[in-house]
This record gives sequence, structure tokens and C-alpha cells, in this order.
Amino acid sequence: MRGGPGAAGPPGPAGTPPEALLAAALRARPAPGTEAERRALAAFRATWEQGVRRPARTRRRDDWRPRRR
Repeated sequence: MRGGPGAAGPPGPAGTPPEALLAAALRARPAPGTEAERRALAAFRATWEQGVRRPARTRRRDDWRPRRR
């Protein structure tokens, strides 16, 4: 059945199948855009490599569960 689930689409540029184009786009890692973003990413990676990992705290206003009494 043509066009059904799992069917390949028409070839893209230069005969490349759409699946290959999508896979290449997903594998591409864009470089951080700004200097601040690069510094923040470097700080995060340094902290992560040192093993400093804490569970994220939930703010009360974000927690919609009933309060414990």
C-alpha cells in the first residue's frame, strides 16, 4: 500500500531519501549562539563532571498535589 504507515516518501535533493535527510538533521548539533550560552553550558558541564547532582526542587506554586496535613 503506497503512502501508508512506514512508506518512504519521494526522494529529496539529489535523490536522498527523506529518512536520511531527517536523520542527518537530527544528528546535527548546532553550535551555541551567544557567548553567555557557551559560558552557561561550560559551567553546567563542569559541575556535572564533578558529580554535583541534586534533585530538582519543586516550587510550591508548581505543585498541585493536595497539601499534607
